Amino acid sequence: MAGRITRTVAAAAVAGVVAACGGGADRDRTPSAMTTSADQRPPALRTACGTTEGLSATPMWLRTADGVRLYAVLAGSGSTVIVLAHEGRDNLCGSWLPYAKRLVRSGFRTLLFDFRGNGQSESVGGDKALRLDRDLAAAVTRAWAGGTRRVFLIGASLGGAAAVQNGASLHVSGIVSLSGTRIWPGFGINHYASLPRLRAPLLYLGTTDDSAAPEKEARDIYARIGSKDKRIVLYRGSLHGTAFVDYAPFAPQARALILGWLRRHERA
Repeated sequence: MAGRITRTVAAAAVAGVVAACGGGADRDRTPSAMTTSADQRPPALRTACGTTEGLSATPMWLRTADGVRLYAVLAGSGSTVIVLAHEGRDNLCGSWLPYAKRLVRSGFRTLLFDFRGNGQSESVGGDKALRLDRDLAAAVTRAWAGGTRRVFLIGASLGGAAAVQNGASLHVSGIVSLSGTRIWPGFGINHYASLPRLRAPLLYLGTTDDSAAPEKEARDIYARIGSKDKRIVLYRGSLHGTAFVDYAPFAPQARALILGWLRRHERA
């Protein structure tokens, strides 16, 4: 996991995105959707990913509080929005399209985004490359727009770890983490001290033999989390992240578990 996560922040964004980045005047802006000129319009989902996997989505740019431009797409309808945070060395295309389509069919709006330095999002250096917490905040802020009643955050691997480590500062109705445990030292967001302050409902899914998200580590983090409404489920084997809702032998059970959990917490 260490190598995968370290290389995430070094991944280059598309050159056109880098060239069109905002300047210093945007550094302290509140995270929001961006309005851009015609030549800066975000690419369509098919252009960005080479496929839509049957998902109809509206592309947009988001701007983080420290001025980084993120690529995102919004699909579906409904008063509950699911924000999907992707794995390391990946982007919204590789991690989430098939599952996002399932969520939309279940009646959820779904917001997918690329972390900084990945996919179509801006690549930045120095300490700014490590601030995935600000990317999550920008995505969650956008998710609350437009009559939203509930926002849930689902993250896989690095995305799940970032969600849990920063969940105490995010306005969310619940968090689902797929194989998201500790983000390795040096990555800038190992906020262990924040775990007792995390009060949002949490569902953690993992596997018993996953070397990238070891069971012992997962249970240690789970024990530190302050929410009274939390659950951990470990399946046999070593599969990781979005495999749980995609091709794992237990994927139907995992998808049903998550859907039931979301439904219950929608009514809370």
